[in-house]
Amino acid sequence: MPQHGDKGSMKIPKLEIMNINLKIVVTLVSLTFILSSLSILSSQSTYSQTSEDPKSLNCKDNKDQSQYVSNVSLVNGTAGVGPITNDLPGFHYVKKFDSNGTLINAWGVKGIGPGQFLHAHGIAVDSNGFVYVSDAEKCNIQKFDSEGNFIKAWGTKGKGQGQFLQPESMAVDSKGNIFVADYANQHIQKFDSEGNFITMWGSKGRADSQFIKPWGVAVDSNDNVYTSDQDNPEVQKFTNDGKFLTKWNSYSPGMLFVHLHDITIDSHDSVYVTDGRNNSFVAKFDDQGTFTKKWGGYGYGNSHFVENHGIVTDKEGNVYVVDTRNVRIQKFNSEGEFVTKWGSLGCGDDQFLIPHDIAIDSSGNIYVSDSGNVHFRALKTCEYYENQ
Repeated sequence: MPQHGDKGSMKIPKLEIMNINLKIVVTLVSLTFILSSLSILSSQSTYSQTSEDPKSLNCKDNKDQSQYVSNVSLVNGTAGVGPITNDLPGFHYVKKFDSNGTLINAWGVKGIGPGQFLHAHGIAVDSNGFVYVSDAEKCNIQKFDSEGNFIKAWGTKGKGQGQFLQPESMAVDSKGNIFVADYANQHIQKFDSEGNFITMWGSKGRADSQFIKPWGVAVDSNDNVYTSDQDNPEVQKFTNDGKFLTKWNSYSPGMLFVHLHDITIDSHDSVYVTDGRNNSFVAKFDDQGTFTKKWGGYGYGNSHFVENHGIVTDKEGNVYVVDTRNVRIQKFNSEGEFVTKWGSLGCGDDQFLIPHDIAIDSSGNIYVSDSGNVHFRALKTCEYYENQ
């Protein structure tokens, strides 16, 4: 029998060594499988808008946009009429509907050229029917006619006049001037209808005329400008040239805004906002911030939202709300009563991947920006991608 310290006491039978090695291999394989499973579940669990993702490939932190551009083809004679791309983040449309959700037209392809998008986001229509679309990754504004024909573009990446770091919502005043909420630069910029810079205001902070993440912008009948801020959730009201007037941050005693997205003004100068996350409400105020009513709540049924983004009203006072994670548009009357809805996840005429913003023209036609920066779930849904 070997004594303590003898060399024989250090020897381990080969069979035992093999068993130990096998256990190590099995453990490593199991860990690899678990990590891979978690990664796949993570990729399938969300398809949130990239402009709010700190790791997103927006113009603020993306230097080489060309690597995300793929070949484009037109698919005709199918439910998915229009231009699409054959890679994952490849669905970049502006869709035009009548007031009941029937598709009239669609345009846009993935790319960095005129009439193309990398992340179509904010959308606005002026009194002449021209459509303006902001691109959160290309850092520009594009102007189209009502049929989607490209007219011009302006804007580059940067912090100066006429430059952007994630342009989001837009609004148009009675003179055709364009107001753009610049999400990452924390300011509002004003341009004429040809894209010539007029003025801008705002800085980072929580004081009057300051922003953290300005998302929405709207204009009332007197051309006053209203803004909504996600991470400093409040509404601010300014003159047309940016002089601070008033602000509010709640919609009933003890109920503060949580995560404001968009804002819109109706023909009576009532103010509507979409408040997301735990609230998931639409709230209505007068032009001084006096609370009128709210409706909604988190959920999947009619009059409920999972992530309510864009909002707009028509001449009759109907309210249209983009519910991004429910992938649909809901229509309400001015009292917040549900009227109709359209949309689902997919590539068909009345379907979306990630609907963001919404606008309306003088004829009551609805325009929706739909960006295809999505994950595995949406790709599997669409049956019209080529080369599968």
